[in-house]
Amino acid sequence: MLYSRCSEVDEKFWLDLAQADPEDIRRRTGVRRDRQVFRVPCFNRELVADLEEQHIFLADAPDAEPGFRRCLITLLYLLLIDTAALGPPLSPLELPGATMFFQKSGPHALPNAPLEDLFGRDPAGLAAAGRRLEAASRDKGDLALAFQVFPGLTVEVILWQADDEFPAQVSFTVPSQLDRFWQLDAVLGLLGVVVEEILLAASPTTA
Repeated sequence: MLYSRCSEVDEKFWLDLAQADPEDIRRRTGVRRDRQVFRVPCFNRELVADLEEQHIFLADAPDAEPGFRRCLITLLYLLLIDTAALGPPLSPLELPGATMFFQKSGPHALPNAPLEDLFGRDPAGLAAAGRRLEAASRDKGDLALAFQVFPGLTVEVILWQADDEFPAQVSFTVPSQLDRFWQLDAVLGLLGVVVEEILLAASPTTA
């Protein structure tokens, strides 16, 4: 990954957020601005976006590095997403332009491989990580979990476990119409954050 730290997010996003209408953000996302701060539910935790410091941190771990992708998608969520306009779940490969953008390998690969490697024969481990992140169950595959990344923005992770004939397979869904608000590289960043959170939740002693 080219960028890794929250401080590497383009300052323009911060400037745009500082100038954005707080009432419009509240209407679109339900998140309120309190002076120079937004408090954004993220999975089972809370992110604090501090406009003055141009920094995002976890409310319960303020000294921890939140990472470039988590900061970027938080800003893009507040700036652009209208949750009421998002539709039912679909594969990210069904978004316009996705078959050209997403690749089987390289920087534009969907991040399913780490989950297949870790949980391909251990769906109970994925279910346990899902419980720690307060994911909801879905009736798909051998195991499916819906993660509310931000209010109104849910990503599903669907596992078909490995057997003697077929390898494990993990797929994702994102809300339809997400492409109205985000480019595909932001969608890929969103999926990367989901996978990071699951892997951390699967190893709570290292989180």
